[in-house]
Amino acid sequence: MNKYNLISSENIDDLSREEITKYYRNHISPGLANFMKILGFDKAEIKRAEGMYLYTACGRKILDLSGGLSVLNHGHNHPRILKVRKKFNEERRLEICKAFISPYQSVLAKNLSEIFPGDLKYTFFCNSGAEANEGALKSALLYQGKHKDKIVHTDTGYHGKTFGAMSVSGLGAYKELFKTIDGCIEVPYGDINAVKRLFEKRSQAGVNDIAAIILEAIDGDSVIVPPEGYLKELAALCRQHKVIMIIDEVFTGFGKTGRMFAFEHEDVVPDIVTFSKSLGGGKASIAGYIVTSKIFKATYASMKRCTVHSTTFGGLGEECVTAIEALNIINDEDLVDNAREKGCYLLSKMTRLKDNYPAFIKDVRGIGLLCLIEFKKTTEILDNSLISKIPNLDGALAGLVPAMVISELFRRFDILVYSGARNDSLLINPALIVTEDEINVFADALDKVLDKNFIKLLSSFIMNLKLS
Repeated sequence: MNKYNLISSENIDDLSREEITKYYRNHISPGLANFMKILGFDKAEIKRAEGMYLYTACGRKILDLSGGLSVLNHGHNHPRILKVRKKFNEERRLEICKAFISPYQSVLAKNLSEIFPGDLKYTFFCNSGAEANEGALKSALLYQGKHKDKIVHTDTGYHGKTFGAMSVSGLGAYKELFKTIDGCIEVPYGDINAVKRLFEKRSQAGVNDIAAIILEAIDGDSVIVPPEGYLKELAALCRQHKVIMIIDEVFTGFGKTGRMFAFEHEDVVPDIVTFSKSLGGGKASIAGYIVTSKIFKATYASMKRCTVHSTTFGGLGEECVTAIEALNIINDEDLVDNAREKGCYLLSKMTRLKDNYPAFIKDVRGIGLLCLIEFKKTTEILDNSLISKIPNLDGALAGLVPAMVISELFRRFDILVYSGARNDSLLINPALIVTEDEINVFADALDKVLDKNFIKLLSSFIMNLKLS
C-alpha cells in the first residue's frame, strides 16, 4: 500500500489544465499564476518545443523570441544536444562521484580555457549564475586577504538573489526588501570618473580596502551599453589600485551580443568571469566561474585549500557533456556571427517601428540578439492633462503597455516575448539560430499591434481578461 498519495510521471499527461493550474496555485505561487493569466499564458498547454517554436496540445505553433531569458541560445531541444545526452544515459556513464577525476569536467574546463582570452584558465562548476557570482566574490576576497573586504558594484547590475549576489546588484534584485551584507559600495554604471574618485579617495586616505569590482560588461536585461572605452579604463584602474575585476557574463555570454563574450567588444581581460544560462544548451543547469592562474594558485590550488569552496551538484557528468556539445555547436554553426548579423537586422526593423510609432515607443536599443523596446509611460501616451495630474497614476499603471503588447502578440499572432527588467519595456532575446524570416514575422505582427490606438489595445486586453 502506498504511504503517500503521489502522482506518477506517467500520469501527468492525464491531468486536466485546471488540475495543473490548481496545483501550481496551491503549491508554487498564486501570484505568478495570476501574472500568467493576465498575459494569456495560462491556457497554453505546451506539448513540444523544437528550435524556435513551441507546439501546444490544440495545434498552435508559437514563435519563441524570449530566448528563455538567454538560456536558449541554441533554441529548444537542439538535435545534437539530445543525441549526446541520450548516448550518455544509454551507456550508463558515471554521473556523480567525488572519488574520481571526471573526464567530462576536465574536457569542459579545457574547452572553456580555449574560448576565454588571456590567462583565464581555472574553472569552478556550479548550478546557477547567482552561485557562480557568490564563488567569484569569495575567490576575490580570499585572494586579497581580510584587510581588503569591500566590494564595488554598479547601480544597474543584476547578479542573482542569493544574499551575496543580491547585495552587489541594483534594485532589480529586490534588495530593498532585505538587509544586505556589509561592505558593498555602489557606483553608477558606465561612469568611469565615479570609480576613479572612489579608488583615489580611499587610496589617499590610506584605506586601500577595496577587494573587487563586479559588473556586467553590457547590462543584459536592460540592454545598456557603457560608453566606449569604459571597460578599458576600468581595467587599467583596477590594475593600478590592485582591485580584482569580475565580469558577469551570465546573461550576455556565449554569443548573445555578437561576440563570444560581451567584454570582448573592448580589448580587456577580466580577472574573473562568471557564466551560466546558455552554457547548458537549454537542457542542463550548469554554471561556473573562471579565474586567472595567478588568482587560483593563491587561493584554491593547494591540497589544504582545494575543497574550501565546493558544491554537491556542480559539474555532474550529463550537465558537462551537454555543455561540451553546446560550445561545439556554437563554434560549428557560426552562431556568434549569426547573432551579430541577425542582430543588426532586428535592430533596423525595430528602429523603423520606433520611427513609425513615436506615440508608443520612447527608445529602441540593441546589440547582437539583445534588443529592447522602451515604451512611453501610459500617461504620456494618453497625453491627457487631467489624467497626468492624478497622483501616482504612473505607478499604478506601470507595466501596462508592455503587458498589453505581450498579450496581443501571444493571443493573436502566436509570438512569445517577455518584458525587460524595466516595467515599461519589451525584451526581444531570440535564440542565436533565428532567421530573417522569423524576425520579419515578429516585426509585422508588432506593427499590427501598435497600429491599434491605445484605447483599442486596452479594450482588447480587458476583453481577453474577462474571457480567460
